[in-house]
Amino acid sequence: MKTKNDWCFRFFNSPDYLDIYRDMTGPSRTHQELRMCDEVLKWREGEPILDAPCGAGRHSLDLAQQGHLVYGVDISNYLLGLAQKESHRSALQKPPHFTRGLMQALPYKDGCFQYAICLFSSFGYGENEKENLAVLEEFARVLTPGGKALIDVMNRHYLIPRLNKVYESVQSGLNVREERTITDNERRLHNSITVCDKQGNKRRYLYNPWLFNGFELSWLAARAGLKVEAIYGNFRAESYTPQSERAIVVGVKPVESRFHRSVA
Repeated sequence: MKTKNDWCFRFFNSPDYLDIYRDMTGPSRTHQELRMCDEVLKWREGEPILDAPCGAGRHSLDLAQQGHLVYGVDISNYLLGLAQKESHRSALQKPPHFTRGLMQALPYKDGCFQYAICLFSSFGYGENEKENLAVLEEFARVLTPGGKALIDVMNRHYLIPRLNKVYESVQSGLNVREERTITDNERRLHNSITVCDKQGNKRRYLYNPWLFNGFELSWLAARAGLKVEAIYGNFRAESYTPQSERAIVVGVKPVESRFHRSVA
């Protein structure tokens, strides 16, 4: 199931990933993200939601607690295991359905979701534009006609002038050093991450996503067959500007779509 971007498999299958970003993935942030999704997608109970990638399930589990029908997919066995454990522990009436799979080849049939969400800068992990486009094409394929996808990333124009080339912090007892450069004509982040635990053990990871502004992400969504309904700049659902912190695109699958097979 591996592709060329093996850095994803190493980084997201490590417990260090959640420790590094723990202060950015707590309940307050999760609730803020999902409140905005609810506001702009206007999802209704009983209509299936795809959370891709779902990671350790923080969005999927929160939605399931609200009574939604949720499906989560991720490539990380480690994160999916945590999601399943939390789901069992919570004894939810409608637990999420968690599945391992690639974003570029979602393990679902055509037209089976009303909504798809891709949050926390989890898009842009392909090795090239073709692989990134394939992810959005898969969203279009698995959405029902009229279904909506929401994709959230860091805004490239906001990030680049504010990026510290070297950033050191202490996260969950780990000393973390990040060495960051911008490559590929200011289109990609190269973040070399070194963590050192209390025993002095060092581990190194690469985080290497492509970067987008709101218009670039919208153009890619349109190429994938989604009609762009709106671009937002933050989780307060404010309109996107080049100075916005986030680039959040909402795309709708047209009723007459190249992914829609009519039944004659």
